[in-house]
Amino acid sequence: MYALTYLQLMALRLRKDKSGAVATEYAFLIAFIAIVAAIGMVLLGQNLSAFFNAIGEALANAGDAIPDLPTGT
Repeated sequence: MYALTYLQLMALRLRKDKSGAVATEYAFLIAFIAIVAAIGMVLLGQNLSAFFNAIGEALANAGDAIPDLPTGT
C-alpha cells in the first residue's frame, strides 16, 4: 500500500514539474532561429553578392569615362 501511495506522489510531482518543458521550449526556439538565420543568409547573401558586383562594374565603367588630364603647359 505504501508503494502505491509513493508512486502516486511521484507521478503528481513529475506532472507539476515544468523545468523539462522550459528546456525543450528553448531548444525548439534556438533551432527555429538557427533555421531562419541560415535561410536568410543564403537568400540575402546571393542578393548582396549581385548588388556589390553591379556596383563594382559601374565603378569600373565610370573610371573608363574619365578623360586624361593634359600634361605640360
